[in-house]
Amino acid sequence: MRPLPIILMILACVVWIIAAGWLSFTGKKERLVKAIFWPGLLLSTLFIRDFADDVGPLSWADVADWISPEGYAHHSVDASISVQQNWLVGETKECNSVVLDSSLAQQLGKEPGYVAEWIKCDDGPKHTITVNLYGRLNQPEHRIAYWRCTREAEGFTCRQTGAE
Repeated sequence: MRPLPIILMILACVVWIIAAGWLSFTGKKERLVKAIFWPGLLLSTLFIRDFADDVGPLSWADVADWISPEGYAHHSVDASISVQQNWLVGETKECNSVVLDSSLAQQLGKEPGYVAEWIKCDDGPKHTITVNLYGRLNQPEHRIAYWRCTREAEGFTCRQTGAE
């Protein structure tokens, strides 16, 4: 364990105890609750992060692992995707999907603006498979959504790169 977090933890505890004692002495109970809650939350976070190394995230990037660096949420959906047989595992391709208008969405039983009905990556045949999408599923304000799709051993992961 690193010495700096231990020193900061001890310092935070001392300040917290002094503040709690002073506020209880002055009779300001509303401030006492605030003074206990926020430092307690901070101390709990520090404890989980620094003293229990195998519990909790290693970095803020791990806090919401389902959010991509672009800020898009993860969705696991069944979608049709065009796939040539020579698409190798680990290979990435630029793809696009048409945003469903209201009449087509109604025929398919989807919401207008749905973008994951068919993802076109190449001129290969369509396969319906579970695709991990990082992007919004409903984008009625756009006509086309652009994706960067990677073939993985057990499916595909597509991250939205834009829309028009």
